[in-house]
This record gives sequence, structure tokens and C-alpha cells, in this order.
Amino acid sequence: MRYWVLLVVVLLGVSSQVNAQAKINLSRPKVVAVKTPKAPLAQIGVPELITMLDWDSFVIDTTLKRKGYLLMQKDVDSTSSLFQYSNVSRKEDAPVNVRSVSYMEAAVRDMKGKMLSYRTYDKEEFREISGFLLANNYRQTNKFDIDNVQHTVYNNGKQEIRLKVTTTRVEKRTFVAYEIELGK
Repeated sequence: MRYWVLLVVVLLGVSSQVNAQAKINLSRPKVVAVKTPKAPLAQIGVPELITMLDWDSFVIDTTLKRKGYLLMQKDVDSTSSLFQYSNVSRKEDAPVNVRSVSYMEAAVRDMKGKMLSYRTYDKEEFREISGFLLANNYRQTNKFDIDNVQHTVYNNGKQEIRLKVTTTRVEKRTFVAYEIELGK
């Protein structure tokens, strides 16, 4: 008798599995569009760079990492610190865009200083940076060349900002880097 009850329980279990399998819809599933979140925009505007001068290194680090930058170098000692970040982004049917941010801080006795440097190889982004400076009362105060680097210094009466254009030739190719430096 025990065997019959066991056999009936097993058969009921198998039949319920077969019924469950029979209810599965084997037709082609519908295609559902899923929006993938956009990667954080790696471009950093001049207002954000100016604001970053008031942040500590932890906030700068967190912000840059959220924007997709990787910490490439970190040198910290008792009087100074240097952090270098880079970002490589690629859009379909467009050239690779490389950006870098360097943050330096130094303290000697009661004197402290900070400097941010933002570099891009995108000429359009450089035009936006230059346009921002001119639209926000920054005036050109100095312009000079050192080797293959053109320096242009802007000032609005409160802050000085330096734009640098570096032209490098490697074999038959020419690379142009655009950089903005600011400090306090």
C-alpha cells in the first residue's frame, strides 16, 4: 500500500510539471526597447573647473570618477600632492577623444596654492572654452610662445586663466592639444 501511495504522489508531481511546461509560451518573445543609461559626460566646463578650485581632493576625485575619468597617477607627500586623471571616449563614426585633468596642491609654511589643468584634443571644445572666457569678461592680457606651445593669458580682474595650444608632430602626423590652466 505504501508503494501505491508513493507511486501516485510521484505521478501527480510529474503530471503537474508536464502541465506547467505545457503552459510555457514557445512563440517568439516581443522585442522591448531598453534605454541604457548614458555614460557621464567627460567634458568639463570652465565654471565647474573654477568651482573645483574650492573643493578638497576627495570631492574632486569622486566627481572625476563619476564623469568616467581614471586616476592615472597620485603623488602625495608632506608639502604637495599631484593627481592626474584621464578619460578616453569613443563615439561611433567619430574619432577617439582623449581628455586629462591634473590637480596639484602645495603648501609651504603658511602659503598654499592649487592648480587645475584640463586638456583636450577636441578643437570644438576649445572654442567653447575660449567663447566662455570672452563672454564672461575675461580679457587677453598676454600672449607668447615657448617652443611648440602658444600661451594666452586671460584675466577678469579676479582670476587669471591660461590657455595653451601645443602642437606636436610625430612622423607625418600632427597632434594639437588644447589646455586650460587655472589656480588660486
